[in-house]
Amino acid sequence: MGDARKHHYVPVFYQKNFTNANGLFWVYDRQRTASQELAPKVVCSQKDLYAIVPSQAPKDQRLESQALAIADGMCAAALRELITGKMPPNLTTMANVAYFVALQASRLPSTSKHISDVYRKVAEEFMRLSAVSVERMEELINQYSEATGETLNVSAESMVEAIKGNHLEVVVSERPFLEHLFRNADFLSKVFMGMSWDILLAPADTGFILCDDPLVIVPPYGGKDIGVGIPGAVKYFPLSRLCCLRISDTGETIRYRKIDKEKVAAINKNIAANSERFVMGPDRAQLETVVNDSGSQKMDLQPRRKVFLTNQTDGGSLQVVATIPGRYFYVGENHEAP
Repeated sequence: MGDARKHHYVPVFYQKNFTNANGLFWVYDRQRTASQELAPKVVCSQKDLYAIVPSQAPKDQRLESQALAIADGMCAAALRELITGKMPPNLTTMANVAYFVALQASRLPSTSKHISDVYRKVAEEFMRLSAVSVERMEELINQYSEATGETLNVSAESMVEAIKGNHLEVVVSERPFLEHLFRNADFLSKVFMGMSWDILLAPADTGFILCDDPLVIVPPYGGKDIGVGIPGAVKYFPLSRLCCLRISDTGETIRYRKIDKEKVAAINKNIAANSERFVMGPDRAQLETVVNDSGSQKMDLQPRRKVFLTNQTDGGSLQVVATIPGRYFYVGENHEAP
């Protein structure tokens, strides 16, 4: 099970909901600033993204080949039920769709990097605080020995010197990201189940597009706070070419609702602006128009989440994780989220 393999962070079965009659779609690559017609299996993947790498052992691919495969299988069936709209969705269907949306928000390569950055800064700050004095380092070494029964063959003085001289490097394994993936998906899915859902239906002569980060959070017009639970924030998740899930504030309602082309265009611009690199759709002209109108021709210059430390003293500090606002699109004079 140690062979390298491509792990799709946007599942292929989900991408197929946005392909043309030939099973292909147009992909705009913001890094290459070009469009190309491709098959879903070659888009939105990264080698060994979900692999566990044990010490002196082959890579373990079971999280991707078994755990995620089972989850995706359950979610695929639920998506089909929601898209067809032949009957009111039951709680199991809604729960599986909510889990898929939440899982999609957690399984991205950018999330892996973000979680690693958080853990790295925590470890680096712990080292800084440990090296404030030789006495503090000696105390920590003694605490470690008492807790583990192991004796560290290193002096407090050499540890302080190594840390202050930047001779140590913090390396974060894959485990924090993989643990966060399922923990965050479980939490977010419960949040989504307590909110109101609209299944938006596009006119036959247009449709929704997809991107590599399809859970789009649009804050109230003029709002500076970004988050799933912010009052008035609307969450979009395209389900297929003709359907898009809209999750709003707290409630227990679900309904199917037709919308016009103007609202579809606004949602698509939000989807394109939320992309990290890839934007996908079956119609090249529509795709490139949306990319241009949303200002998404090139890669964004900065990450969406920033981790920094503040109030640093010899006794402690505060770690802040901030979400950087993006580009958002609304409809009408009242600037409503469609």
